[in-house]
Amino acid sequence: MIQDRFGRVHDYLRISLTDHCNLRCFYCMPEEKYAFAPASRLMQTEEINTLAKLFVSQGVKKIRLTRRRAACT
Repeated sequence: MIQDRFGRVHDYLRISLTDHCNLRCFYCMPEEKYAFAPASRLMQTEEINTLAKLFVSQGVKKIRLTRRRAACT
C-alpha cells in the first residue's frame, strides 16, 4: 500500500508517455523556453511494464497511460 505523509492511500497511477503538454500548466511546463525530450529518451514499453508491475505489487489498482493532459487538476 502506498501512503503519503498525511496517511492518504494512493491506488491510482498515471504514466505520461510523452513530455508534450497541450495546456502548458505552470506546474508541469515552465514559461521559459522548454526543450522536449527526443523519443529515444522517453520510457520504452518494457520500462513501462516493469514500472507498472512494481506499483501493482505495492497496491496500485488502476493505471492510466496518457499522451497529453486533457485538463489541469
